[in-house]
Amino acid sequence: MVPDPVEVIDLTELTDSSDDGEDLDADQDDSQSSSEDEDGSSEGGEVAIDATSRAALHQAISSVSERQLRQVIANLVDTVPAVERAMTRELVSFHLRSREAAPRWETCGNCGEEYDLEVKREPNECNFHPGEIEVDEACFVDWDEDCHGPMDTLANRRAYPENFLWTCCEENTGSGGCVIQEHMPAVPRKKQRL
Repeated sequence: MVPDPVEVIDLTELTDSSDDGEDLDADQDDSQSSSEDEDGSSEGGEVAIDATSRAALHQAISSVSERQLRQVIANLVDTVPAVERAMTRELVSFHLRSREAAPRWETCGNCGEEYDLEVKREPNECNFHPGEIEVDEACFVDWDEDCHGPMDTLANRRAYPENFLWTCCEENTGSGGCVIQEHMPAVPRKKQRL
């Protein structure tokens, strides 16, 4: 006879302020145990977590729509206090003095890269071109737009990056950014008055 798997509960992150969450956890445990069948599986098709199920879960996460994934996370945050605490740690940043909350992750308005607001900004973390891309007609030797179509197309930009130049530095589109600085938010946040 195989013994039932032991559930390990991590209590290292609990603080005095989590007392109100313990009642929710207890209610959840009670409802979970009351919904279990005689064989120990729950009505929702409870599965043992192992390498196979974890791989299947990761595959499902990568293939589910963003809308559906957001809904699943929101439901878990609303019903499972441990998930709410974990998601708050990962996704929310708190101002040290005011304790004002804001999203932790931001998209750089210059390079489009997502960055963590809680990580110290580095002076060379973002590189980009502030100019526009223009076609270098001299590079399209024997190109007849009546025969071959327009030069400046997305397909041509991908196939011939050396035939397109940035107006800011006259480098081709295969070159790294000519401006190097810290990441900057796409929409600047208002600074509070002291």
